[in-house]
Amino acid sequence: MNKCGDFLKKSREAQNLSQKDVASFFEYNTPQFISNWERGLSLPPVPTIRKLAKLYKISAEKLFELILEEQLFLTEKSLREKFEEDKKRKRS
Repeated sequence: MNKCGDFLKKSREAQNLSQKDVASFFEYNTPQFISNWERGLSLPPVPTIRKLAKLYKISAEKLFELILEEQLFLTEKSLREKFEEDKKRKRS
């Protein structure tokens, strides 16, 4: 699941911005942060949501909802994996 990352990439490209452009806007030293958001390796920090939405000309609320959905998905996945690992240990 990478709905948020795909949305971010399409939104950035719709504004004809490179990852480097966005990184410079946020004063990041490298575009790796932007790449990580788009590949689903990390999510934009909450303090960046409104600025990012303004830069991409998208709804901050929609972006927030996508980030929230992704975070909930990742949290549930992590908890389920830990639960299953614990169950396997108890059987041993």
